[in-house]
Amino acid sequence: MQWLNQSEFPPQASVAFAEQDLKYCQALSRALLTHKQSRAFPDLVALGYWLRRSNLTRLLAPYRQGDVIHRPLGTVYHSTPSNVDSLFAYSGVISLLCGNANIIRLSSRSGGSTDILVDVICTLAKDFPLQNARIQLLRCDREATELSKLIAGIDARVLWGSDNAIQMQRKLPIPAHARELAFGHKFSLCVLDSIALLAASDSDLAELAQNFIKDQLTFAQQGCSSAKTLVWLGNTASIKRAQQRLWLQLDVSVNKKKWFKESHFYDAFANAQQLLLLDDCIKGYRQHDWCCRLLASRLTDIQAKEHCGNGLFIEIALTELSQLTPMLKHYHQTLSYWGVDHVKLQSWLAEQIIGIDRIVPIGQALAFDLLWDGMDLIAMLSRQSRALRSQIN
Repeated sequence: MQWLNQSEFPPQASVAFAEQDLKYCQALSRALLTHKQSRAFPDLVALGYWLRRSNLTRLLAPYRQGDVIHRPLGTVYHSTPSNVDSLFAYSGVISLLCGNANIIRLSSRSGGSTDILVDVICTLAKDFPLQNARIQLLRCDREATELSKLIAGIDARVLWGSDNAIQMQRKLPIPAHARELAFGHKFSLCVLDSIALLAASDSDLAELAQNFIKDQLTFAQQGCSSAKTLVWLGNTASIKRAQQRLWLQLDVSVNKKKWFKESHFYDAFANAQQLLLLDDCIKGYRQHDWCCRLLASRLTDIQAKEHCGNGLFIEIALTELSQLTPMLKHYHQTLSYWGVDHVKLQSWLAEQIIGIDRIVPIGQALAFDLLWDGMDLIAMLSRQSRALRSQIN
């Protein structure tokens, strides 16, 4: 077991939303945004902006009002995913702000932006020794005896990863009182109104393309909230014309910057051929210089299970948004949208029993929120209490 930022101070839980914790987050934000290598990693830039004091103060404001008192759980263990290197920082920081002491096991496959983030956290240890003690980073095998002993004494655990990885980690027992938050396999969608797209100006279309690229290609479609399927709304003729217009613009926008490695395209191509063989609902194939497209009649479990990202897009055509409802499963997470009325989307979401945890405009799919996978992370990572006033005069 390798501890990456060991502390001379014992980790001790603190009060929630402490001023010194916010100062630590601001310092971490500044360090990330000014690090000479951060610009090469969009996830670190996004994290740096998210950690700004002004943003965290805005996010925490609703929890500081009213008569509910938030107190820490104690010690929280986080096991991180390998698909988005810096994702562990979000749950770790939220838990820190709730007053918890945190132990974060990094994926053995993480690197790049994770190494920079670890370096920055170590650099801040001298100025923020108590916060450093409460956000301890380690690397070890999942089966390590020391890890099993450590987990036996925690108050909560946060598991990120594939469904199989989460099930494997659940073999390590936690105390009966401990909470568990699990963020497993998710599959996200993007809905576009064909009539609205055909009516869009060239500048609006270019902006849409840039936002689409940001959502889907920043992490090579590996982020759980990056769309793997495009849902087109309209009639057959309008959808066909809108598809042609959007993909022509995407070809231009993508070629202005090299978003993918060549290996990504070959992976997408092989994945497309695999899905063509496995899924009878896939009816067509289109190929671009940078991506592959599959035309399907509906969403299927095979698509969600076998889709590997890397620039493979499945497209389905619907006349009404309501037709999507019977296709949704528990693993459908984010629905990004363009050209669809927001009020209409809200009304539709309120009636969904299964699937879709968040709806965001295209361009905001990767923005982390305190509501994630249908859970309020502040509520889940803190104890909420009330001290009721006596009714006796």
